[in-house]
Amino acid sequence: MLTTLRVRDIAIIEDLVVEFGPGLNVLTGETGAGKSIVVDALALAAGERADARLVRSGASRAVVEAVFAPPPGGDWSRLLEERGIDGSTSEIVVRREVAAEGAGRIYLNGSPCALAVVREIGELLVELHGQHEHQSLLSVERHQELLDRFGEHEEILARVGAAHERVLEIVRNKARLEERKAERGGRAEDLARRIREIDAVSPRAGEYESLETERRILKNAGRLAELLDEAIAALYDGEPAAAALGAAAARRVAELAQIDPALEDLARRLETARLELEDAGATLRDYKDRTDFDPDRLESATSRLAALDRLRLHYGPDEEAVLRSREEAARELAQIENVDAEMERLAAELAGAEEEYRRAASALSKARGAAGRRLKPRIEMQLASLALPKARLDVAFTPARGRSLELRAAGDTVLHPRGSERVEFLLAANPGEPARPLSKVASGGELSRVMLALHAVLDGAGQGRVLVFDEVDAGIGGAVADAVGARLSQLALRNQVLCVTHLPQVAAHADRHYHVHKRTVSGRTRAEVRALSGDERVDELARMLGGKGITDASRRNARVLLREASGSRDAQLGGPA
Repeated sequence: MLTTLRVRDIAIIEDLVVEFGPGLNVLTGETGAGKSIVVDALALAAGERADARLVRSGASRAVVEAVFAPPPGGDWSRLLEERGIDGSTSEIVVRREVAAEGAGRIYLNGSPCALAVVREIGELLVELHGQHEHQSLLSVERHQELLDRFGEHEEILARVGAAHERVLEIVRNKARLEERKAERGGRAEDLARRIREIDAVSPRAGEYESLETERRILKNAGRLAELLDEAIAALYDGEPAAAALGAAAARRVAELAQIDPALEDLARRLETARLELEDAGATLRDYKDRTDFDPDRLESATSRLAALDRLRLHYGPDEEAVLRSREEAARELAQIENVDAEMERLAAELAGAEEEYRRAASALSKARGAAGRRLKPRIEMQLASLALPKARLDVAFTPARGRSLELRAAGDTVLHPRGSERVEFLLAANPGEPARPLSKVASGGELSRVMLALHAVLDGAGQGRVLVFDEVDAGIGGAVADAVGARLSQLALRNQVLCVTHLPQVAAHADRHYHVHKRTVSGRTRAEVRALSGDERVDELARMLGGKGITDASRRNARVLLREASGSRDAQLGGPA
């Protein structure tokens, strides 16, 4: 239940606090007084998207704060806890701040939160039926939504949607494979040529760098041999050789160290140097012996490097990239060569997916048929109480309409994400008339009553929610209006109902009556809301009854409306809605 609504700086509302109560709460007032703005403010608290244009001229931000007292033990408490918000409180406080410029802010029980969280909570607490919503019944898509809501088909709908998406995925994969099949001739030859080119060279990882070094050595073979001979002679074979000189020096210093121990370290160092010189000479001799300066080898290395350069130019910066390119080509070529087998596999997979869709869609069709049979008498009973005693509502099913050939299975069956049938409500408002589409037979008043009857069935089973009706009584009057008021009052036995109305017959059924009016303060228009009771309420109903102002006669008529509405409520209390 909504207990308090605080609104500041929205449109013509400057600062407003309204305390609501259980049962049927009605808001009345002249056209343009701001009644629907109150509903818009509540919609913001329920998670509707904000528009900066709502902010009152001259204000930096608008603020809406709604306090709800939800029924204990509902899903709202678990949902709050899952979102990291304290759910142990007996109240839910939603605060929306809409900035004239920049981002707004949202708080839930004092904690900042995202709009999506407020919307989730709002869907549990508030059901908004906006101005002229009865016109939405002219959309056939809306009929299916309402029937599925009545039948609680969420689980089956999810199965159908998932099966449809699976079929669509396979169809798309087949289309891509068909395209690949169409171009596979030329593509296969390109891939095969790439594999042949790479295999003809058979590159090895790191080979290019090794060949580059070898070619550099072979190109400088003469100078390399000359330097080797000179180095070996200087170290080992020449007269005098560095190794021999080092050995002689090491022997003499060793003798000196025997005389003066202070030279022992130097003697050890010279011995180490002698050994290093001899080892260096031996290493150079070994290098010379194993180095092949064959000119034919230079030509072979140069030719190999050229072959590797060609591969690297086409298939990658190094041998590793060239080898990866070969692997990818082989893999793609295998796929192309196996495309027929893949097409057969996908065809079998598609047949299975279509069969799964048909099973799910068939289950949904049966559930919808059963729901339609249950809905029909309940709606007709509600219509009878709304001054359409002979009205007949039929629920018609026709094949779903597809928008794309890829959504058609064998036999031209349309695979629709929401099932294989199209749901439409047909109405015969009077005896002897055939049931026809609502758009062809229903007046505005009849549409509003059909909508209210649907809500009485769909919402009447719930408990503790806030049902908001913004002028859904449009296009009716007199006895029909009184019947609508009685039906709203009956809905209010289980749910809190807020209704914006221009009809005194509806307003007379209210448990709480609020008057919305405008006045000018310091040159600015400001909307205000005042709770009415006693003579004030009688005067407001008298004003709504029309005529030449408020007269004794209109007041008497207003009191009659109140007495009759009170009697209707007393009768309703004798049984559940």
